[in-house]
Amino acid sequence: MSAPMSFAVMAGDWLFLALAVLALLVEVWAFADVLRRSPQAFERVGGRPKSFWLLLTGIAVVVGVLSVLTSRGGLGLFGLAAVCVASVYLAGTRPDLDFYGGRR
Repeated sequence: MSAPMSFAVMAGDWLFLALAVLALLVEVWAFADVLRRSPQAFERVGGRPKSFWLLLTGIAVVVGVLSVLTSRGGLGLFGLAAVCVASVYLAGTRPDLDFYGGRR
């Protein structure tokens, strides 16, 4: 393999690792936000219960950690699903919880 080609492969690996770390940060943020909320806040919003979001965002964090720790660091299908779950919580449920005063 020529030097420019090996550099391109190495740069791609670092890019995938950086994206996996960024996705993990989003997943940890969502999980920490769910932990800080009271179960009553989720009931006031009328959406899914706190246990549902704890389970989904917890699984997302585990998948995110595995994505970062694997060789080459790519997200893969499960990593994409995990960051989507965290993003759905942060973009959909979290603003509703903030609106109805969902902090402990």
